[in-house]
Amino acid sequence: MNQVSPNSFPQGIIAKGHTEKNFRFLVLSGSALALIQSQLANLPPSQRRSASRALFYFECFLWLIKHPPITSILDFRKNAFLSSQRLFYGALYSTCFLAAEVKYSGRQRLVLYFFKLLAGLSKSAPIKIFVHSDLTNSQVRECVTQFESIRIDPVRVAKLTGWHVADRNAGSFRLKMGAVFDVLGPDFTRDLHQESQKHALAHGHYGNYVNVVSRFDDFVCCYDDDPIDRQPLSPEVLQDPIFVYKLFWSFQRWHFEGYSERSQTQPTERVLANLQRQWIRIICWAKSVLVRGGLMCSPLGEVWPEGSKKLTRSLHEVGHHRYADGKALVSQKLLTQIPLSATDKEATELLFKRIKGDFNQVVQWARRQIDRIAHRLNAIDQACDQGDLITLGSRISSRAYGQPGMAMNSLIRTVKETHNGFTIIDHAMRGHLVSATGSSFSTAELAANLAMPTKYAIAPIAIWLVAQHPVLTDASLLACELFDRNGKRTGFVRTDSGSVLVVKKNRKGKQQEVALSGDAASVIELLIQITAPVRSYLKEKGDDAWRRLFIVAGGQGFQEPYTFTSQTSFAKTLRQKAFVQAHSAELGDLVTVLSLARIRATAGVLVYLKSLSIEKMAESL
Repeated sequence: MNQVSPNSFPQGIIAKGHTEKNFRFLVLSGSALALIQSQLANLPPSQRRSASRALFYFECFLWLIKHPPITSILDFRKNAFLSSQRLFYGALYSTCFLAAEVKYSGRQRLVLYFFKLLAGLSKSAPIKIFVHSDLTNSQVRECVTQFESIRIDPVRVAKLTGWHVADRNAGSFRLKMGAVFDVLGPDFTRDLHQESQKHALAHGHYGNYVNVVSRFDDFVCCYDDDPIDRQPLSPEVLQDPIFVYKLFWSFQRWHFEGYSERSQTQPTERVLANLQRQWIRIICWAKSVLVRGGLMCSPLGEVWPEGSKKLTRSLHEVGHHRYADGKALVSQKLLTQIPLSATDKEATELLFKRIKGDFNQVVQWARRQIDRIAHRLNAIDQACDQGDLITLGSRISSRAYGQPGMAMNSLIRTVKETHNGFTIIDHAMRGHLVSATGSSFSTAELAANLAMPTKYAIAPIAIWLVAQHPVLTDASLLACELFDRNGKRTGFVRTDSGSVLVVKKNRKGKQQEVALSGDAASVIELLIQITAPVRSYLKEKGDDAWRRLFIVAGGQGFQEPYTFTSQTSFAKTLRQKAFVQAHSAELGDLVTVLSLARIRATAGVLVYLKSLSIEKMAESL
């Protein structure tokens, strides 16, 4: 049977919990793929994602070991399929296949759910299944050793795992360079990856440049496939100034004119402006990475195509970027949005009229959210007094059974007293709780009543703290460590002279002690109180994240806790539909521009407008 073409590969990421959106199956195909995917519907919703990911990884594994295509149910009955299952389980437990950061429990889930897919399929068709539960610990290690002893083509591994970089704030990003790898070769790709790593470390957030690399990769693929008779791409021709000149003019034409073909829509004025901003980043990236790294020379005469600067300035819309002095890209980072068509005088008048009102509106909203959390926290004991304790295999009292209010109080009491304020509520546990109370319940409502630190509860706390103390950056606040490695509370300290929050500021590269107001100290204490249950949970698991000040209860409040890995993950919370809908009535249009950076910048501008002193504004930040 023919092997899958080595020029094709599944677009998977073998990393912690991620796969490409448009995953392509190559080895698994036809009716075989359809049959095994049909089993996903038979699993509880809470298990489908892990089972689907396990199937993705199985495809990646098959492709790596150059397994013959599996196209029909007959292939599931072969000894080769049985052997591949054992080897796959070894791969899942191997750090040579899944990244080392994937926890052992996560690997176990992948093994279990993959087995469930096959077990479900076996009920309707006879197939050969390797029973993973029969493996002893020593046999698991043997499977791992067997997998790691296989000579796997490093080229295939590189294509599958991708190329990762970390920025200055330790944010992790994956560069899409599959076409670059195929067209320009592994050596060029390796050097480009190394230069990209250096470039990323000079930036606080590398997301925009990740998109630039993806765009370059797409262009390389398009250029290589284009039937037009022209000089093919190679590392050598990138050292020819004339070729580079022609190449980047072709790149610019593809970038702008090819938009409608790529997206199947005609570009609007706003889209064209975004394309122009991205093109400027592409040129900056080419100069900083390709040219400075020696991977490419500058074009003839140092003439780079610059697109159209007029596209960046739209006269009739509220914008986020514009040109200053014809060159520099300026970002508007305030809560109050100023139309780009406004003159400097008009912009100043708008700021004086609206900026304080907008800022106060956000601060007052955040304070109301904090007060609601405090109220719910104080109401927990009363709810516990009115509820029954749910025990395994029993129902709550007949007077309370089937009554939503009494059921909720019983749930609150059970989570607080039996599970110390936090537990993972999976499909099975939810079924048990519903059976015990005789009433279905909203997990989000239960989390709110228990004052769980969900991402939506944490958000207004962070916003309010930054508004009160703009010296706190989003990165320093969200990464604040409440406890040191010895378990001593060092991040928030009360002294005779007041309370101090100790944070690390990346820009200064050292610790900074922020003297807090009395109200801010009280909010920090509230935050510590509501995160105590998830903190204890993480500490018992041996997860070092327990030391952080900001800990989030996952999902709607009862999934694995986590911490913010970057400002980006926090910013996404503020953009999610549920958050916007919940707070648009109180915040109006401001809900769409909320961010810690804008709150901080606006607070700094208010200091300046009040004092007319740049020094005082700088001190406040």
